[in-house]
Amino acid sequence: MLYTTGYTANSATMQALLKKEDLAILDMAVHASMYEGCQLTNVKVFPHNNMEKLERILSDSQGHYRTRMVIVDGVYSQPADIAQLDQVVRLAKQYGAYTAIDDAHGVGVIGDTGRGVIELYDLFDQVDIITGTFSKTFGHLGGYVIADPKLITFLKFQARQHIFSVTMTPASCSILKSIELIDEEPWWRERLWVNINYLKTGLLSMGFDLGKTQSAIIPVMTGDPTVNAEACKLLMEAGVYANQIGYPAVPRKNARIRMSITATHTLEHLDKVLNAWDWVGRKLKINNIPMKT
Repeated sequence: MLYTTGYTANSATMQALLKKEDLAILDMAVHASMYEGCQLTNVKVFPHNNMEKLERILSDSQGHYRTRMVIVDGVYSQPADIAQLDQVVRLAKQYGAYTAIDDAHGVGVIGDTGRGVIELYDLFDQVDIITGTFSKTFGHLGGYVIADPKLITFLKFQARQHIFSVTMTPASCSILKSIELIDEEPWWRERLWVNINYLKTGLLSMGFDLGKTQSAIIPVMTGDPTVNAEACKLLMEAGVYANQIGYPAVPRKNARIRMSITATHTLEHLDKVLNAWDWVGRKLKINNIPMKT
């Protein structure tokens, strides 16, 4: 089913499904929309990609709730790394819980044919709920939820943000062509990965800490909100726009500059970015400084 935004797809779906008798088990790095969607239910959070803590929560909560849902991102928007989805699904099934994945940043980028993190692990028929957005790879607006037909029918009658909100515009039909192009023009994905690897290699060679990124999102860790702000200002002076990410999106000590790479960036664009970072790094002395833990 379709929603007007990917944010709403997450928040509305979880609000409709999970109530006071249920339990949402969230990776601490999931998107804010998932946190909002779980405000009507019980919540337990496990450290990012920590399967030992996830299993402990699943074991301790067994028999205490009507329904339990393990909720993860495919590609995490701030750490920029990938869910350990095979282990998440295995543990959820072992302890009788459902699974939901928001693969907003994975679809079109990850997997041999761009089907996302689910394709990476070959778990198409194992995840109970898949959500995503049309605002990343597909270049438009809107969100979607994929699940068993009975669950989708339930959501169509119970998700308030779907029932009492306007629908997507006719311009959304362009998304159909975007979906087709994932298969018809795979070279865009190949070019994207050339760009990702080129920029990552350049930044790493200059001593910047990029965390554990495995995607088209490349963060440069500064660990200081003040340095973050100054770095963004200097980058803008050098003709490079990047996002300043700080509290509450991430802990203050984990402040970072976040960049997203596209297939249409040229190597000349990326060289300009690298030159700008070389200047900023020397000016602010943030090269070779690991992110605080």
